Amino acid sequence: MSYNLIHNRISNRPEEHGLLDFFCKGGELLIKRVITVVVCFVLFAGFIGSYSAIATDKAEERYIDFNLLWENAATISLDMTFANGTITSTGRVNGQNGTTTISATFVIARRNANGTFSEVDRWTARNGSITMLLSTSRTTRNQSAGTYRLSVTASVTRNGRVETVTGSHSVALR
Repeated sequence: MSYNLIHNRISNRPEEHGLLDFFCKGGELLIKRVITVVVCFVLFAGFIGSYSAIATDKAEERYIDFNLLWENAATISLDMTFANGTITSTGRVNGQNGTTTISATFVIARRNANGTFSEVDRWTARNGSITMLLSTSRTTRNQSAGTYRLSVTASVTRNGRVETVTGSHSVALR
């Protein structure tokens, strides 16, 4: 074997090259390596962005707005506040254009030590003169701080078709 052939076989080991040599050997290989590094960077940046979006969704937030792909309902909004032993709950169900009636049952439940929920309060509401909106508030007194869940099951009627939609939100109230 000639010296050049032996030298090329030995020097092509990745552990003998620095980062600059990694990118500078061979034209087509250079393009493949650059594309690989760029794709890895983009994927890494995407994972970091996804993780930060998840990490900022704190359980302490007390308000949630659902906007799923329902046929008759547009959004469900749930809100709970706690002060001096009183929970104030607000719920809104918005219908799509053409909605004629919205009726809903709201339930407040407190989380037990074993992780299950026990119902604390329940009420029903029906939309009034504004046919596309149901908005209701309820005050529940003599409650202690803890984790509560506000949930809603609503029937939304539009163009003669009834759709049942649900939503819930748990929050630690202090």
